[in-house]
Amino acid sequence: MSRQYFGDVLVEPIGVSHPTITATTITPLVPTAYCPIPAFDARPGKVYELTVGGSVTTGASGTLTLTALYGTTSIGAGPAQTVVPSITTAPFLFRGYLIIRGAVGLAGATCPVVFIGKWESGGAIATASSQTSAALNVGPVSVDTTVASFLNLSVTFSIAPSVIPFWHTWRSLN
Repeated sequence: MSRQYFGDVLVEPIGVSHPTITATTITPLVPTAYCPIPAFDARPGKVYELTVGGSVTTGASGTLTLTALYGTTSIGAGPAQTVVPSITTAPFLFRGYLIIRGAVGLAGATCPVVFIGKWESGGAIATASSQTSAALNVGPVSVDTTVASFLNLSVTFSIAPSVIPFWHTWRSLN
């Protein structure tokens, strides 16, 4: 008989929007306190899911880069993707998965992890195929799963945006 797992939110979603992002430097999409990873929680095959939704306003033509970090250890960054310019309050949805791939329980950076995710946001109204789509598929990078940590999914815009994450879920799928 196989094990039965139940998906569970690790932190209850909050009832207010997260802070608005207007910076052109690397900035967490949601505060890292809302994406905790308990010590010894990770195990081979464990999958965490981060989903974030909100609105985005862009200025002139620029780029968006997604970066995933396990605590302060960079798992990697995706390519700089051109964003649709001059968009006002377009909806966005980010969905990403942190996958634990290797041996756990040994102190030190011994456990390989990977991260894959995708950002989709609306484009110019009545203009076909004008949405912004940015992907991230990075790792493996070895991390220490014996200490409490967090996922830091960050965004970097080359032109000052106005990104308002309205909601997020951070959950364990198994």
